[in-house]
Amino acid sequence: MSQGVFLQPAVNKQDETYALAEEALWRCDKFNRASRVNSRMYETVLRMSKYGGCFWEVTHTPTFDFRLAPSQEFIEPYEKDEVGNITRWRQIINGRVTAEWSAEPSTDETFLVLVSWNVTPNTWPYGSSIGIGSETELEALIKMETSAKDYMDKQAWPYEVLALGNENSSVLDSDYQTAKNEWKNRKPGEGIATRNMPVNIIPGGTGSSPIRELAVLCQLMKDNAHDGLMIAPISKLYNATEASAKVLTKHIMTTLGQPIQWILKEAYEESVLKPFLEQSGFSMRSCPQVMFESPDVHKEEEGAYWVSLVSAKIQTEQQACEHLGLEYDEDYWRKKEAEQQQQMQQQTQPQVKPKLEEMEDDVYEVHHKHRKSSGSSPTY
Repeated sequence: MSQGVFLQPAVNKQDETYALAEEALWRCDKFNRASRVNSRMYETVLRMSKYGGCFWEVTHTPTFDFRLAPSQEFIEPYEKDEVGNITRWRQIINGRVTAEWSAEPSTDETFLVLVSWNVTPNTWPYGSSIGIGSETELEALIKMETSAKDYMDKQAWPYEVLALGNENSSVLDSDYQTAKNEWKNRKPGEGIATRNMPVNIIPGGTGSSPIRELAVLCQLMKDNAHDGLMIAPISKLYNATEASAKVLTKHIMTTLGQPIQWILKEAYEESVLKPFLEQSGFSMRSCPQVMFESPDVHKEEEGAYWVSLVSAKIQTEQQACEHLGLEYDEDYWRKKEAEQQQQMQQQTQPQVKPKLEEMEDDVYEVHHKHRKSSGSSPTY
């Protein structure tokens, strides 16, 4: 649920180290394209979702690079410090150690990075699969549906049991064979002739009425089957298209997408980009910030928000430009401010009407229209 991996300079343009941060960003962006970081992040999320974690192997020779460690199911902790933190990993295949790594980021030694999801005391240092929470409910649902099937079979195909004798009488073999033959030839609902012994026909099945709520209960369990993050099936509330496009996508992004992005961001910056820049001669302070959406994706909303702040005199134009990454033209804004002040002064000055004798350049003519007697043309 990301547009890709994007980088943003560590400092703004007004910082004195911006040129160095921009150079570091260019190098990291080039490294991202060479390492195909977008596809590797995608594979990382798949492993985190399925297994609860993913191992990155960061190498320095022949060039700095990182990859997803193969056969990660055979990787195990090798050494720990006095606190219990893992300091080295190893990989054992068929009883033989095939690889060994350091767990600490280094600038000259291959090391291993574990990107874990939902680590618990029972799974440490590994994480939990996203689907782990649904296993118990699905197992219970399968058992219930199996029991329901057996129950419905007994209701649909009832049977009867023939009881011969009791605790006070015994059944001879001849009597048993005679009763067995009659029982095979009888029709449902009929009895059999007794041979001087008690006979009881017991109806089979469960002996009760069908559970009408059983189907409702099974459907309720299906609706409540969720993953380890307790994401409910919101699509049951709406039609599938509306739920997927609006409610469900937003909910999953909040509870699942963004937390995974935070984990990937921290792991990639601390364990990959910073060692890469250190090996290239840069300071960690110049390490760019990792983003999972384009830096310009919210510019329109941010621009409207900062325009409202500037209009309300809460922030200045320069502060808005610094936040939005725009260049602040001081001469232009000074000219605009002077024009606004001049307009305000003109609006506040009282309007003075000029006197007639002071208007030397203006000529006023008043024309009167007179009508003479009838038959004559009017004169002006």
